[in-house]
Amino acid sequence: MQKALPVVIIVIVVLGIIGGGFFAYKQITKPASTIETEEETETLKELSLEDKPYTTLVPGPSCEFTLSLSGIQGSPESVEYEIVYKNEEGVTQGASGTIKASGESSTKKLLFGTESSGHRRCDKGVSGGNITIRFRNDEGKLIAKMESSFSIAEDETELSVKGLKVEGLPSKGKHLAMKTFGLPENAPGKVEYGPFGVFSNSKSLSGSPKMEGSGTLYGYDGSEWMKISGKTSALEALILSQ
Repeated sequence: MQKALPVVIIVIVVLGIIGGGFFAYKQITKPASTIETEEETETLKELSLEDKPYTTLVPGPSCEFTLSLSGIQGSPESVEYEIVYKNEEGVTQGASGTIKASGESSTKKLLFGTESSGHRRCDKGVSGGNITIRFRNDEGKLIAKMESSFSIAEDETELSVKGLKVEGLPSKGKHLAMKTFGLPENAPGKVEYGPFGVFSNSKSLSGSPKMEGSGTLYGYDGSEWMKISGKTSALEALILSQ
């Protein structure tokens, strides 16, 4: 009996280790799915058009871009951005980070490429991608999430993104079209579709926009809305309104 006792103890210890290992595995794997579920639940809260920030991604020289948000509501503690695109080789690249909102606005300089010790390497052949904006409170909780796609055309007179096509753009320069999430100013009438925006590093930007859907086409020129029936320079925001 005394000889059998150590064997029993060893068996109990081994079973305990196996049981503990299984418990640890359950504890490790559970949070990942829980976090995903929590984020899905949180981001189901859709912001109204009036509560979304007017968001622009303006091309600069070389492969520089300026991301700007204005009309930020709810005083988030931080604004997270994530931009994903593919280069000419089909390799997924991107830029992401956190910027602190200053009042109702926030701006960030971005580079579609890399820079080290003064040497810059730009990603070539970028024709578009996706942009995601997240707002978090002072506890790090996600309070708003917005996603959109964008298109880029360089030295081309036509540009399109789902829902919008623009013709007659300057033949020189880098042009970008995207949904702007929110509006730069209260819209004339009820917005039926949009808003979109067209931005460029060209000194003089103008074009003829066409949007899907029905309604009166309005464009924003930086100071006011105006009806559009042909070529215009009022491309900072585009909507169909009733």
